[in-house]
Order: sequence, then C-alpha cells, then structure tokens
Amino acid sequence: MIVSAVFFALLLGAFVFLVLPRGRTWQRTGSATVFVLLIALVYGGSIELLGRPKPVRLEWRAMEKAEVLGASLRENEAIYLWLQFDGAPEPKVYTLPWSMQTAQNLQDAMQESEATGTGVEMTMSLDSGLDDREPKFHPTPQPALPDKNYYGSPFATRTNAPG
Repeated sequence: MIVSAVFFALLLGAFVFLVLPRGRTWQRTGSATVFVLLIALVYGGSIELLGRPKPVRLEWRAMEKAEVLGASLRENEAIYLWLQFDGAPEPKVYTLPWSMQTAQNLQDAMQESEATGTGVEMTMSLDSGLDDREPKFHPTPQPALPDKNYYGSPFATRTNAPG
C-alpha cells in the first residue's frame, strides 16, 4: 500500500509541477497546496490503516484456504480473525461482519480442533466478492501417517513381501 501511495503522490506532483507552470499564480499556489494536503492525507491514512483488521470482502487475493491462528468474537459488531496463508511469511488480521451462524461455526470448529489436537482452517470461494455464502470453518485434518517400509526392516523377509 505504501508503494502505491508514493506512486500516487509522485504522479500528482509531476502533474502539479510539470503541467501547471503555465497557469496563473493563484492556480499554481492552489495546486501546490492541494498537492501538500493530499500527501499528508495519503501518509496519515496509510499510518492509520496499519495494524487494523481488513474486511474479508475487500481482499483481492485468492483466499481459498487459511489457518485460523486466533479469533475474537464481538457480538452484534464483528468477528476478528488472525489468519496465516500458505506461503505467506506473516499472518494477517481480517474482520467478518457479525453473523450468529458464522460465529457458531467458528466456535464449533475451535472446540473440535481442541479436542483432536489440530488447528482450525477457513475456506472461502475464489470469487469471495460475488459469493453470498459465508466462510466455512473446520478443524485441520490430521496429517496422514508415513508409509511403512517393509523392505527396509530387518524383520522383513522376501517371502513375506508382496509380488
């Protein structure tokens, strides 16, 4: 986001100082003032957004599957989620609009995952902006056991091996 804000400010600055020099003095003064105010607004807005939860409906990347690291339920307000995506170096904070059904699904998944000793996953469709269905929460499936190596065992004999 910071890169796009800097790009916006530089583009606006190029417009103000390269395109408008032929304008009248009051036009140049006004455009320079607007430029300074927009830079302050972009900087202040980006600082304000740091650390705040992002609404899931505004997410533009594919959110097919994420691990739920933590959740906070605020009744009649929102559901706050701390999500870790595959391949992402750091977790991200998101917010869902309050829904009793979603909150119940999340609590059920958290209780079941605590009982089985696994985590909680959240799945959404790729078209989350157009999909009216709510995100689904479920316990993370337990990993499969490794294959047994019958041939590497000192107790295995050729007569016991299949084929």
